[in-house]
Amino acid sequence: MHKTPLLCLLLLTLTACDGLNSLTVKDICKQQPQMCGDLNPDSWCRAEKALIIKNRYAQSQAPTDRGTYEQLLNFEAYKKCIAKASQIEHIKLKERKSERVKGLLTAERELRRLAQQTRAVDSPHLLYYHWSRFQNEEALKGFLAYENTPQMEYPEMQVALASYYIKFDRIKAIRLLYRALELYEDDDNIDSEIFRSLSSLFMKEEQFDWAYLWGYVGREFGVDNLNLTSIEVILHQQSKQAGPIENKAEKIIDQLQDGRFKAP
Repeated sequence: MHKTPLLCLLLLTLTACDGLNSLTVKDICKQQPQMCGDLNPDSWCRAEKALIIKNRYAQSQAPTDRGTYEQLLNFEAYKKCIAKASQIEHIKLKERKSERVKGLLTAERELRRLAQQTRAVDSPHLLYYHWSRFQNEEALKGFLAYENTPQMEYPEMQVALASYYIKFDRIKAIRLLYRALELYEDDDNIDSEIFRSLSSLFMKEEQFDWAYLWGYVGREFGVDNLNLTSIEVILHQQSKQAGPIENKAEKIIDQLQDGRFKAP
């Protein structure tokens, strides 16, 4: 979701950024094997492991609360992946299963450690994490206190705010999701669940043309299980055509891909 240049802004020198960009996971593991040794060594969960290792290295160079938050999410994804992989039996190489179990135990240990370590940290990312994962009401109060501050001007934080307002203020949730889309830059990986949420919110608001539009955009960004046909039936009943809506959606897709989306 996040581009490396954003991390580079946190580092002290341009050469430090260049060094970070040039290091591969293999390089990091060779130079600092302790950053890799407690994860499964086989090819399972390769993408999840890479994010953890790169984050460990980045945090060792310039630790940030946002980096810790991202590492919590990384370990959650890794735990989900390696838990599934650890159930797979290898007839000839059963030791691989034990290596994956080691990775699972690492994920559980690191999630506990990082959660404990950040329990009292006053950071919007980490306050949101403790509210969303542990229903910590004090964390929620602290998180909401950051609303309309520069610290919230990240796509994931706008989505986080939307997740709070979505149950009782759908219009505000829509505005926040729009703002999240505005904050993405060219070549960023957009959280495609934003499109599913927008389509669902507009369905509840009975604005079916917008529900269809965001469902169409979501499908283009890989969101599955979007029943556009049922929305199209409603549009037909309202004497509306899907074609013009799709044309408008195509323009929005282009804007999103170029990092120049503006809320309608």
